[in-house]
Amino acid sequence: MWTAVAVLLAFIHVSFAVVYIYLTWYHKYWEKRGALTAEPLTILGTYPGILVNKSRSFILDVQDVYDKYKGKYRAVGTFITRQPQLLILDPALAHEILVDKFSHFRDTITSSFVGHNPDDKYVRRSPFFTTGEEWKRLRTENGAGLTPNRLRMAYKIWEQSGRRLVEYIERARQEKGDVIETRDLAYRFTATTMADFIWGIDANSLSGKVGEEAVFQKTSTDWTASAFSSIMKFNKSLVAPFLRNFLGMRFFLKTTDEFFLQLTQDAVKLRQSGSGEGRSDYLSHLIQLQQRGNTIHDSVGHALTVHLDGYETSGAVLYHMLYSLSENIEEQEKLRSEILEALALNESISYEQINSLPYLDQCFNESLRLVTPIGFFMRICTKDVQIDLGNGNSINLEPGISVMVPAYQYHHDDAFYPAASEFRPERFADGAASVFNKRGMFLPFGDGPRICLGMRVGQLTVKTAILNIISNYLVEQTKKVPLGADTGMGIFLNGDVELKYTKLGN
Repeated sequence: MWTAVAVLLAFIHVSFAVVYIYLTWYHKYWEKRGALTAEPLTILGTYPGILVNKSRSFILDVQDVYDKYKGKYRAVGTFITRQPQLLILDPALAHEILVDKFSHFRDTITSSFVGHNPDDKYVRRSPFFTTGEEWKRLRTENGAGLTPNRLRMAYKIWEQSGRRLVEYIERARQEKGDVIETRDLAYRFTATTMADFIWGIDANSLSGKVGEEAVFQKTSTDWTASAFSSIMKFNKSLVAPFLRNFLGMRFFLKTTDEFFLQLTQDAVKLRQSGSGEGRSDYLSHLIQLQQRGNTIHDSVGHALTVHLDGYETSGAVLYHMLYSLSENIEEQEKLRSEILEALALNESISYEQINSLPYLDQCFNESLRLVTPIGFFMRICTKDVQIDLGNGNSINLEPGISVMVPAYQYHHDDAFYPAASEFRPERFADGAASVFNKRGMFLPFGDGPRICLGMRVGQLTVKTAILNIISNYLVEQTKKVPLGADTGMGIFLNGDVELKYTKLGN
């Protein structure tokens, strides 16, 4: 019996030793290369919350490291689970990596999320998840449908959605009163614009019954929630990447893949039958690509790439922007004056005008900064490169090592944006957004050749909604909504965003 106990104890000790050695194998990686390793460093890496603590957001773990070392170092060595990663503390170095040295950091960490399940076919058809020449091809195909000229021709979609938004708000006020839950309102609008622009259909989110969630909106919400949680799930699996193939891990849900496949097939057939002929929307672009040899699955992949940006991130920026404007009535009135003055000159505002209203642009950029819907960008070193760490020190990065650009931390740093927690649109006056971007301090869409493809679509969607709401309603806060961690990607309003909409002139 005692022999059995001894064997068991020996087995346990050996097992713990093996696990410990496995988890800490790379912990001298940065020290050996002359870079500082961020402390404290646990056997679960620099950010233990990513593996064991659901109540602790990954973005807050990053914040702790950033606060400890910012201003002292340009970058610091960290470990995401057991994998070495360089955290970029200096925005100027971030710009260098994303733009100037892009050829050395061509791939994103998300490119390692594909290929583990043969049924996960749409994730590998998105440039967000691909590498090399395939990334270049997919990005070119996708971006050709999102040019300023195509969006200008499709702008009537956003104009019509704006009118539907006001009509829905009026019906909601009549049926339920002036207080409207604005998170839901924002996603109703983004569902409407994306369904119309990408698939040429009515999502029924603004035209249906007040408060009733249409199938398209519900499916889109489930799909995007799953996508963001998948990012964190795959980050967790870095502790044992072999499990991805063993478990057949997939990024998108099978049920939503089937939904969007059927939707795209039906939309293409309807368009080819003559319905909506002549529309300059994204569906017409997808059909052109199919005529050149693309499959229906390629079309679904492209459609979902645009939808991910245009539905979720645009919706998040929109309801946060409305909340900020409800909190800052003076800024809201200034924005309203600019919009009404533009409308006084014309019955409607053109595509060119909506993109050239200076204060609207300032409010939009300040909202992007505060929200930062994508809180960080991870790039993989694809070619040997030397990084200047300052004070005469440098480090050679080898292919396969990742770096993190903590956009959320830059955007909320008082050193870059005085009183960073406050809504101050004047920060972005006189083209300051471009200046901040070139300094690496303003990265709502990333930067460089991999900058967000849906940037123009998201901008147009949010600005159209704000234009229609602010020109028709005084938006007031009814209660404070706390901020809380959400999906590990950022910090968002945590709870119902109940704002009061008072019709102007009443």
